Amino acid sequence: MVAILLSLIAATLLFYGLSYRKDVGVITSQIKTTDLNHLQFLTQQMDNNINQLAGSMYALQRDPTIRDYEQITQLGHLIDPAQTIMTVLEKLSLQTSSSTWENRIVLYKPFSGETLGSDSSLSFDVSVLEKPLPAGWEYISEARTGTEAGFRLLLSDPAQETSTPGEAKLLMSMYFPVSNIERMFEAFQSQNKGDTFLFHPSLGVILSRKTDRDMAERITGALKFAAGQSSSDIFNLEEGSFLVSSVPSSAINWKVVHYSPLKQILQPIRSSRYFFLTGSAVLLVMSLIFSLQLYRQVQRPVSLLLRSLNRMKEGRWSTRIYTKTNPEFTMLNREFNDMAEKIQLLIEQVYLEQLRAKDAHLKQLQSQINPHFLYNCLFFIKSKAAIGDTDSVEAMALNLGEYYRYITRVDHSLTTLQDELKLLENYLKIQNLRKQRIRYDMDIQGELLDLQIPRLLIQPLVENSIIHGIERKIGQGFIRITARRIREVIQITVEDNGAGMTAEAIAALQERISETAREDGGCGLWNIQQRLKSYYGEASGLQIAPSPEGGLTTTLRMEKKEEPYAPNSAG
Repeated sequence: MVAILLSLIAATLLFYGLSYRKDVGVITSQIKTTDLNHLQFLTQQMDNNINQLAGSMYALQRDPTIRDYEQITQLGHLIDPAQTIMTVLEKLSLQTSSSTWENRIVLYKPFSGETLGSDSSLSFDVSVLEKPLPAGWEYISEARTGTEAGFRLLLSDPAQETSTPGEAKLLMSMYFPVSNIERMFEAFQSQNKGDTFLFHPSLGVILSRKTDRDMAERITGALKFAAGQSSSDIFNLEEGSFLVSSVPSSAINWKVVHYSPLKQILQPIRSSRYFFLTGSAVLLVMSLIFSLQLYRQVQRPVSLLLRSLNRMKEGRWSTRIYTKTNPEFTMLNREFNDMAEKIQLLIEQVYLEQLRAKDAHLKQLQSQINPHFLYNCLFFIKSKAAIGDTDSVEAMALNLGEYYRYITRVDHSLTTLQDELKLLENYLKIQNLRKQRIRYDMDIQGELLDLQIPRLLIQPLVENSIIHGIERKIGQGFIRITARRIREVIQITVEDNGAGMTAEAIAALQERISETAREDGGCGLWNIQQRLKSYYGEASGLQIAPSPEGGLTTTLRMEKKEEPYAPNSAG
């Protein structure tokens, strides 16, 4: 066996020495291709973001509201100028915030000097009015912006055949800072060796904060700029050899350049040769000495322990190990037996208690969702009775009685979606009796009416829409409740046209209701989130987003599972 091992290792060393030099060349070529592919993917991502910004500008250019704003003086008798301006501002703000990149949009009328922007502090650079309209994105240095360098896209009215911005009726300017690109480069550099920057033969370089400017300038001095062509070459500089890859950007006509020291890239390959030679000799000797002992003293006890663990994993809690071996594994086996015995005992004793605790926890969550408008309803009944409006008193008393009969039931924590919708009907009728300005619509798939869900799951969402949305807004209120099954997921949505919330407020609210525990006991939305995750698993939950109606859209997402039994809710 020793002679065979010596012969094998000698032949391996011989072939390894002959192929090493060839392998270095092949690996270097492969690294060049891989580095270029990674850089092309980065450039494509950057171009996609820039083209997305440009696409949004071209869409705004043809937006009917923007066209109305352009002709607002002539159309003043047909449209509301103030409302048109507000709508334009909302669209500019929405367009700006919908992009993952920071950007700013400004509309400017050269004849009147009127300016509208996605931010009220924005102004239009009037120095562009006497120059021909640039094609595509234009680089703006720090000296011109006064703040941060970036790229600007300038568009005029597509219906006008003019190349002079000052003659256009409306100019649209979009600007994004180079910090967007720098963040992409920094993220790319965190996963790839070397540095990345933008290069233009006449405009210079755009660097990330971690890139060495002197090195970048030496690299660009040796780099041949060929528009539309990608390249990956090895440059020999004073500091050593560098692998330099460059890919042109089709969106801004700059080149994305990435360089990394070739020595650093090939160092693992060269080190592996010495490790291989040394390790081959050491492993040959050590393997002969320890292979037998390893099998007898370690491999067999470990295999036995793993098999026992797998049986425990399969639920066979009575598994024990009685084989005696060396002292260390004997002690380990004894500890395993003690652990298995304790686990078996705990599972048998605690399982039922866990079920009871979980049910009590869910009922406690339900009890926290409590209506707070009883006194207002009683005062309404008193006021209507005083003036003899018996119809309103009867309607309020009937709906209030049905409402409280439903929510005070504690015999079971589940109900059907149909019964939950009846509760919503009672609740919305009560609110309409008091406020008389709420419209609502329910769009439910018929197959979901018998769906078993936790009780009082939808009513708190409707209550939030009224209290925090519709009551804070003047005019008619509207609530839409929909239920859909999308493959294995059931979604119940409550949408309103109330006052709504900012994106930051929505994100903060989503973070609060996603907390695993709260010292204040949790709000109604937090309780709903916990109950969804308890009943349907971590994939389910509550999602909050802006509504096209102007308010909020709250979605209950429930993974499809075997529906538990719930008694008939009648009576």
